[in-house]
Amino acid sequence: MVLVDGLTREQLLAIVGDARMATDAPLDLEGHGSSGVAVLSLALHQRRLGLELAHVACIDARGEEDPVSGRPLVVPTPPRAPTAITFVAGRDDASVAWTTETAAAFRSAGWAVTSLG
Repeated sequence: MVLVDGLTREQLLAIVGDARMATDAPLDLEGHGSSGVAVLSLALHQRRLGLELAHVACIDARGEEDPVSGRPLVVPTPPRAPTAITFVAGRDDASVAWTTETAAAFRSAGWAVTSLG
């Protein structure tokens, strides 16, 4: 499922909640911009939120506040579920720097991380 940039907390949770109800399979989420930050947060908190995520992709994010919590993304903890993460930086320096740093933090915490671009 693709989540576009600029979705509100309510929109994100409604879309993901609807997707969860539509299938018994783990979800694949692709978030662009601020929604890229949101899918990382959802991966970190999936057990608490009743989600099962197979894969999340964070595309062209720049470290905006997490739209789900309204706060900066937390330092990743070791994964509690086998969720793969793909990071794709945007073309600007801010996106490249944030993506590189964030991918390294998730990798260091033990997440299965792929970085593209």
